[in-house]
Amino acid sequence: MELIKVILSDENLNEAIKRVKSHKGAAGVDKMTVYEIDEYFEKNKESIKQSILEKKYKPQLLMVK
Repeated sequence: MELIKVILSDENLNEAIKRVKSHKGAAGVDKMTVYEIDEYFEKNKESIKQSILEKKYKPQLLMVK
């Protein structure tokens, strides 16, 4: 199996979300809290995965001071 498909597997993504939540991750540049991620990801998971596979995903820019 291609590495990208392993990375984007539901099992791997669910584990990643679980780990972020267990560490009480703070909101990022998008201001989304760990409490909002489940609903957002369920709504957008397939489109995010597809855009990554098609090499069209554009993450938000991060400003470093």
